[in-house]
Amino acid sequence: MKKRTKQLLALFLGIAMVFSMTACSTGNSVSTDASDATEKTSNTDTSNSTGSKEKNTQDSTSTLRVLNWGSTEEQKIAENAIARFNEIYPNVTVQQTCVPVESWSDFIQKWVTMTTSGEAPDIINLGLEAVQMAAANDLLLPIDDIVSADDELSKKKSDYATSLIDGFTVDGTLYGLPSGAQTMVIYYNKKFFDEKNVAYPKDGWSWDEFMETAKTMTYEEDGKKIYGFGLSSSYFQLTPWWTTNSAYPTTSDYSAPTLNSKEMVESATFLNSMVTENVTPDPISSDVYTMFSAKQLAMVGAGRWVLNTWQDAGLTTDDFDLVQWPVNTKEGSVYGGSAWCIGSKTQNKDMAIQLLKEMVSDKTLAANAAGGQQVPPTETLALDPSIMGTVPDNIDGIWKAVTISSPVAAPTYFGSLEQSLLIGMEQVFSGALSPQDALDQAQSEVESAIDK
Repeated sequence: MKKRTKQLLALFLGIAMVFSMTACSTGNSVSTDASDATEKTSNTDTSNSTGSKEKNTQDSTSTLRVLNWGSTEEQKIAENAIARFNEIYPNVTVQQTCVPVESWSDFIQKWVTMTTSGEAPDIINLGLEAVQMAAANDLLLPIDDIVSADDELSKKKSDYATSLIDGFTVDGTLYGLPSGAQTMVIYYNKKFFDEKNVAYPKDGWSWDEFMETAKTMTYEEDGKKIYGFGLSSSYFQLTPWWTTNSAYPTTSDYSAPTLNSKEMVESATFLNSMVTENVTPDPISSDVYTMFSAKQLAMVGAGRWVLNTWQDAGLTTDDFDLVQWPVNTKEGSVYGGSAWCIGSKTQNKDMAIQLLKEMVSDKTLAANAAGGQQVPPTETLALDPSIMGTVPDNIDGIWKAVTISSPVAAPTYFGSLEQSLLIGMEQVFSGALSPQDALDQAQSEVESAIDK
């Protein structure tokens, strides 16, 4: 595996000269506007987390490069953090490069391009899907000793969900501090359940109970079809069905795929039963989130990212609530997200650490979450209603899901794994192949891709 990842890096180096990506760069003359949505949060740390004014006597003069990704709003949040950093270190020039991410291999390519041109990033906002690839190619600085030697970072780490810290730990080494997360829970339409006189689902319910509920909540009324559940065939959205059956698409060390394991086949068979029992619309073509807000589904799986859209569509706490994922062999869900890391090629480690501290300050993390998409990665912020809102009533259950989740499987061969698994599941849902045959085929495809 180590050999293959080194070959991957060599490939990236070879194409660096022809690689191009739309990017937006900013220097240290960034906006100092700190009047973001986090100001309303009474328990949010509003102090400058990079240190006291005494540090200004260091008179540090250097340049730091930041490699970031995301929307223009997320870029602005980073600019505000950089401005707060520059209040303490005015002589440090910070250059942010913000790139869209079509795939994480593209992001790594941009990283390599910067490195080979003498502009290696000092700190990087890295998605979970790329951490294995980056660590395998020695692009990241281990930060265990950095965190343990810094009281502020040590305290911050203790507030993170252990699951998130584990996701950015490779072979026992920590490479990043999370900046935000996503997870999956089950949302249900309370009014539909009330009309059918069906009890609301409760945490700890089983797959069998879920299926019986989905069947009961699939019906027609006034010529309108209501489905019991909206099954999405996306990679992230499928993962909770693996983890709650003690299944996973790879080995625990990510060294090999396990797509056709007994537990994975069992999970795929259960998912297909939703299709054959007609309790879900077509998993491949249906927009289940729009269908839920349009009151065509009794239940659907999603994370926090749907809540703003649903509230804009008129859904309130009277309409829906959430429950943890149903359990077959163990409680669980899935999480994804990103973390701020330090580049292994940094020439100014001390200043990179100080900037990283601002990027994971409560003010910055709360600003990232204020848009309504991400779940804050710390318990303090994730349970704060001024950040998370109060819709639905059980919104604190989103944080619980993060704490019991497994990371979305993202090995160095992530692209091949995702593609083969999704194609296999489409063949299952369409009836073209049995779950066993589809996952046997997917397993063989990924193994062949790894061996190349």
